[in-house]
Amino acid sequence: NKVNEICKCLPAFSKLKLKDFYETNAKFRNLIESENALKKMFEIACRLEGFPRHTSIHAAGIVMCKYPLDEVIPLTKSEDLYLTGYSMEYLEELGLLKMDFLGLKNLTTIMNILSDIKKTTGEEIDFSKIPLSDQEALKVFYTANTSGVFQFESTGMKNFLSRLKPTSLEDIFAAIALFRPGPAVNIDSYIKRKHKEEKITYIVPSLEEILKPTYGIIIYQEQIMQIARKLAGFTYGEADILRRAMSKKKYDVLKSEEERFIQGCVQNGLTKEKAQEVYDLILNFANYGFNRAHSVAYSMIAYKMAYLKAHYKIEFFSNLLSSVIGSESKTLEYIYEAKANGITILKPNILISSKEYISTKEGIVFPLSNIKNVGIVACKEILDKRKEGFTDLFDCLYKLHNLSRKCIESLIDASCFDCFGYNKKTLFYNLDNLLNYVDLIQDLDPSLVEKPTIEVVDEYSKDELIQKEKEVFGFYLSNHPVLKYKTKYSSIELSEIAKYLNQIIDVVILVENIKEINTKNGDRMAFI
Repeated sequence: NKVNEICKCLPAFSKLKLKDFYETNAKFRNLIESENALKKMFEIACRLEGFPRHTSIHAAGIVMCKYPLDEVIPLTKSEDLYLTGYSMEYLEELGLLKMDFLGLKNLTTIMNILSDIKKTTGEEIDFSKIPLSDQEALKVFYTANTSGVFQFESTGMKNFLSRLKPTSLEDIFAAIALFRPGPAVNIDSYIKRKHKEEKITYIVPSLEEILKPTYGIIIYQEQIMQIARKLAGFTYGEADILRRAMSKKKYDVLKSEEERFIQGCVQNGLTKEKAQEVYDLILNFANYGFNRAHSVAYSMIAYKMAYLKAHYKIEFFSNLLSSVIGSESKTLEYIYEAKANGITILKPNILISSKEYISTKEGIVFPLSNIKNVGIVACKEILDKRKEGFTDLFDCLYKLHNLSRKCIESLIDASCFDCFGYNKKTLFYNLDNLLNYVDLIQDLDPSLVEKPTIEVVDEYSKDELIQKEKEVFGFYLSNHPVLKYKTKYSSIELSEIAKYLNQIIDVVILVENIKEINTKNGDRMAFI
């Protein structure tokens, strides 16, 4: 309690030292002086102040050297990993190579899609040989139909794509480089120039061959390297020093390179004023520069995902959905997207469903693991017992006797037992008798006990079935409450609204949630 009280006298972040607060903050000083133990603690704290608090590990950084590393730098060990004793900013100055190896779950998703395509169609697709001029893949970007496509699925990016309307890989490379806080200032100009709404200009005519692919706008660090080579006669090594200074925002290095750059430009026939203008442009660009190699690498993954989405929709969405099991919002987004792409989502089936989504020629089979009240343990139990085969409903429930009643009820609501030929209301109506029978035959030979007679009753109403689906999946899977109204009234689909600008239209929607707030101006506002 005392330490907490002392800490309340100090700001969360400050460049001042503890001794500075001791001298200037009377309350802080009085608390310290109130007890010998606190005085001692303050002395120790002053000695410790400024030391690293703990060892941190870079998630992806690997350091390489042609000599054994412990001959060059101190090493420390954490579990099974050796760590550098120095932090990353000192390593490169010592001449060590530091590389970051990033893991992307999208690559796993792609591998699984390719595996599924082989299973369902027999086609073996080599990821490295996917054609780079496929019009259907480019159309995915042109129409901003990029849900599930790496780096391109945010709402902001989709809005950008719908304005840009990419028609080539170059446009896709540029989109990744431009869509970030700094470079975004060039987005409007890039779009206008692409659509011939703004004149393309070059600060120096000879730079056309370098800047033509990006409509005269400097987007990449590599373009700066090319400009430095062409105008100032820099070597590749010298140009790379300039690039590194930009990426690390080292303005002192950029300033020191200025004189050499201007001198080189003058020797190559430029006026000093024009050379200065070009270098000022480079300095300004240093805030925005993006690495083209990075942009291309990410774009290639995105483009190839778009290719798979365009040509192998079922396998694409099946694996995309499997990668977001457990996330209700993402599952809902991808299921609606799959349906919009003409894919049927098949209800779960105790005889077919797995822990992940399954691609079939008829559509995508919903997994057991995404049903509420059916956890990983229950899912594993079902899959293990299914290896023995389920001959009928009685045999199935007998083999799944370890599952809780709540779990069985959720499986019924999710349509898992529809394959045995009974409707949901009938199964619930007879559930007590069925479970009593299962308990009875655990210690007896099933042939000695008569199976209970299943009394068939009429199914629940459509509205009740829809509600049960919502409860067990978290969303409407096969049907939606608005559908019955859409057949009654002539209404416009929400996705078609853009075609009816300045017209009065009717839409049918289901309002699930309304959140009211007060704006800064004191007005009432609602999110529906």
